[in-house]
Amino acid sequence: MSTLEIISTVLSLIYIVLAVNNKSICFVFGLVASLFWGYVSMFSYNLLFDAILQIFYLGMSLYGLYLWRSGGDKAAELPISQMTVKDHWVTLFIGGVIGVGVAYVTGLFYETSWPYLDSLTTVFLMLATYYLVKRKIECWIYFVITDAVYIYIYWLQGAKLFAGMMVVYTIMAAVGYWQWRKEMKTEMKY
Repeated sequence: MSTLEIISTVLSLIYIVLAVNNKSICFVFGLVASLFWGYVSMFSYNLLFDAILQIFYLGMSLYGLYLWRSGGDKAAELPISQMTVKDHWVTLFIGGVIGVGVAYVTGLFYETSWPYLDSLTTVFLMLATYYLVKRKIECWIYFVITDAVYIYIYWLQGAKLFAGMMVVYTIMAAVGYWQWRKEMKTEMKY
């Protein structure tokens, strides 16, 4: 277990607690955590797609900070909202096709650990993160499922701290869903 792994885990814990509590500052902690996490994933555990996911998180952290602070085009803060059934079907189709396709093509040129699981979880976490930034409450459901799969991947790779972190992320994603649901109901009353 490296110092970078410990730092990224602590910063990631701060990020998830702040995200669950709907605080835009979460993205600052997420950005720094992603830098360290990506380095460790690539060079210590040979999880190419997880390292790519961390690069994606860097950009989404900046975008999320902007969007949550400004509300995008609106002057008011971006509200929590729901996805449509069509949104879910599109997400599942896109996530499945891209995840499997990327794993297959990458496997032709590069040997990586758990290519299909790593690729699929990466794609679905990217989609979930996009929905988090857009404040779609269902993002937390996608996080619960993909984080649970990552527990398995990290455990088998010997990344025990990251596996433990994914246990916490899975629990916090469930808490995030209920917290945002409660907040969304409160917003609807006004």
